[in-house]
Amino acid sequence: MGRIRIGSGIAALVGSLVLAAGEGAAEWKVYVQGGIGLSGAEVETDGQAGNAPVTPLTGSDHDSSPMLDAAVGLEVPMDELVPREFLLKVRLPDWPVRSEIEAAGLREYELSTVAGSGVNSNRFFTELKTTTVLFNQWLDIPLVSVAKPFQYLFGLGRQPRLRRWLEPASLYVGAGIGLTALMDIDGTSNVIGAHDDVVDFAWNVGTGFNFQMTEHVSLSAGYRYVGLPNPSVTTQGPFAPGPGDKIDYDLQVHELRIAIRIRVFEFASPWR
Repeated sequence: MGRIRIGSGIAALVGSLVLAAGEGAAEWKVYVQGGIGLSGAEVETDGQAGNAPVTPLTGSDHDSSPMLDAAVGLEVPMDELVPREFLLKVRLPDWPVRSEIEAAGLREYELSTVAGSGVNSNRFFTELKTTTVLFNQWLDIPLVSVAKPFQYLFGLGRQPRLRRWLEPASLYVGAGIGLTALMDIDGTSNVIGAHDDVVDFAWNVGTGFNFQMTEHVSLSAGYRYVGLPNPSVTTQGPFAPGPGDKIDYDLQVHELRIAIRIRVFEFASPWR
């Protein structure tokens, strides 16, 4: 009977150690993310159409549009980004670093600037649709780590109640590069048109907050600036062509987003 109890105890101990080892080794996490937001665009135009007379195309406008995004990525602790023997005696924090591929679209802006001048002026309307594909990297900084210097500086002590509130939350910062997989420009006035499909370099930089809702689900909210190309589009219409028949768009895009992130798979660090 004693042997059975001893055997059961050893089996339980071994099982718990195996489970603990498995949990500790699962440090790299694959996730999927979906988000929704508000995208605001500011545009300035500068150009002309025709020759004797020349019709100037100038002005500025802004518009906003809903947007959707989806991403798949990998979350890795900062101290596991490279094999630890490469770091020598440098000790990095274990803050999560997220690398992801993101597609964002549904942006559709309707912008109005000016064609002509004086009494002969009329509105030049531009409809702009854009979809971006970006490779992003985000660093999640736990708010507990952000608060520590202030606690030390002002002699506030550990404050366990505040720590419980801050533990699920983190500040994220990051940037990404990619391209405009779709950028459809459709501009028109009474007699002038400008149409083009642009595929070009795009980038973004942003910041915000994460909140860990469960072990596998996080909610985030933040802001980002999206750098889109500034296209130059040839103008067309029933007028005598001129050497500068084009319109230049200078775009500035700001976005507010909320997203839900779900961890779908975990695996051990390949460096161990």
